[in-house]
Amino acid sequence: MPAQSIRDIVNPLLTLDPGTSDNSDFEILRDLVGEARVVCLGESAHFVSEFVRLRDRIMRYLVRELGFSAFVLESGLPEGLAVDEWVRGGPGSLATIARRGITYAFGRCEEMHAQLQWMRDWNATHSHQVGFYGMDVPGWCANPAAGVAACLNRLSPQPGDRELLTAADLGDPTRAASADGSDTPDVPAELSRGITELVARATAADDEIALRCAHGAQRVVEFLQHGLYPEPGRNLRNEVMADNLHWILGREERVIVGAHNVHLQRTPSFDGTEPIGSLLAPVLGQELVVIGTTRGAGIVPGLDLDATPARRYATPAGEFTAPSRTLDALLDTVGLPHHLVDLRHAPPELLAGTTAMSGQAQLIDLDPKQAFDAVVHIHQITPAHGATDQESDEPLDQLGQAPTNE
Repeated sequence: MPAQSIRDIVNPLLTLDPGTSDNSDFEILRDLVGEARVVCLGESAHFVSEFVRLRDRIMRYLVRELGFSAFVLESGLPEGLAVDEWVRGGPGSLATIARRGITYAFGRCEEMHAQLQWMRDWNATHSHQVGFYGMDVPGWCANPAAGVAACLNRLSPQPGDRELLTAADLGDPTRAASADGSDTPDVPAELSRGITELVARATAADDEIALRCAHGAQRVVEFLQHGLYPEPGRNLRNEVMADNLHWILGREERVIVGAHNVHLQRTPSFDGTEPIGSLLAPVLGQELVVIGTTRGAGIVPGLDLDATPARRYATPAGEFTAPSRTLDALLDTVGLPHHLVDLRHAPPELLAGTTAMSGQAQLIDLDPKQAFDAVVHIHQITPAHGATDQESDEPLDQLGQAPTNE
């Protein structure tokens, strides 16, 4: 019998708890993923506890049941090298590694800590390892120091290296830089030349990771000079993340990717530029699956790094009520705490009039059926739980002691 309402095509999820032993509700996920090499897991807002736990649960399932070998996050690539070393058994405290190794403060919540701890525990007892990668521009797009440090750590020392690193450290960002770069510091010409020379050194050394890190530092300079949109139709971060993900696929057979919906969708984004899904779909074809998220009630969390951990994500970025034309509103009528909808098989008439989805605290106009293969809806969202920032007793070297990741 044809589906009569949206309720006829939803797949209830038993829980968002990553530690559950009952994954009977994920048979739909197994069918959805199939033989895909890349599974993108979007979130319609950052710092939401339910979205991070959902992503963690799906990641664990894909690692255990389908052999996925890496988790890739919307976070700086050079910084992520230290996280990868830690989840593979390397030294350091979880709080220190997550705080320094994951940008945009995504690593400073308990939900992310739980995922990283599971990855480390898994790797300690299984030959089939799961790695961690960042794929984004380093330093919150505002500080090239992490890219410079990770690159230098892999190259033979030369006079002037310490001076270059000192010049590259433009200070710890406390929030993401604005799209036009108007709130970012000027880049001295000497620093720009030094980073260009570093790219040449990494190229001559034939070290792929060093070159990726040097290129990341270069992209920070480009962001500081020209903003997120260096030319009409270009989104610098999406380009960098897609390129880094393509490189990661040369090292890993199957990966899980976590980022905001707008970075992962298959169709042009609200700014008219191409997101990761749109950039990689022509290359990957059916090897790419993009799963977005929608939400019902709840205040979108904001970030306050000066607050205590308990209040870090409690500052509201704004309350957003999804209009009736959004997929969020349609899926919320189902009345379940959380459920998955395979949009590939959704009859078009059930989505008639659905022309948008919620973003961080705004509306994103799109055709959901074209933008995503599936969507998970969360009826009630809550802020992530801030983790303690207790530093390790073992200080990290200024050059980062970045692992080889080989």
